[in-house]
Amino acid sequence: MWRKQDEPKAPSPSAQATPKPVSSESQSPATNPAVSVAAPPLSAPPAGHLTRLLVVKGEITGKDDLFVDGEVQGTIRLDSGKLTIGPEGRVMADVEAREVVVRGEVRGKIQGHDRVQIAATGRVSGEIVARLISIEEGAELHARVNLEPGKEQPRSESALSATPKPVNTAVVPPTGQLARVNA
Repeated sequence: MWRKQDEPKAPSPSAQATPKPVSSESQSPATNPAVSVAAPPLSAPPAGHLTRLLVVKGEITGKDDLFVDGEVQGTIRLDSGKLTIGPEGRVMADVEAREVVVRGEVRGKIQGHDRVQIAATGRVSGEIVARLISIEEGAELHARVNLEPGKEQPRSESALSATPKPVNTAVVPPTGQLARVNA
């Protein structure tokens, strides 16, 4: 940042005894705090963003995060990225990502390698395959859900046969019906 040099003032007696600081022109950018603050932060780039006026027909692939607030027809595959379908987003596609957050509408198969989250404004029709799933109160879910086991330590065969298979239940408030999810 550039500043106009102040006009020199008459030095006070105490200023004559103290050494003068090094001027900012002689300092390197790495040691000058004013210059390093103005530099852009070294962080991850922002997620890709499809706005509500965009319509994509085809295949989207990548490794970064993606925010969809428009319409997508086809397939979306983000190997190590997070896919967020915004409140205005409409996706008629098969979706595969590390994490999927649904705040809009999805029709198709959702495969979340780590987790799938359906917000209160989310609507899903199709199939969900994930290790973890989160469904907020008010979400619409018309889907077959398949919870995959996590990458945990494998148990012995005798421990597997002795352990009963858990059954998770979730209430979907808009219809008041009880949805049964087999784990």
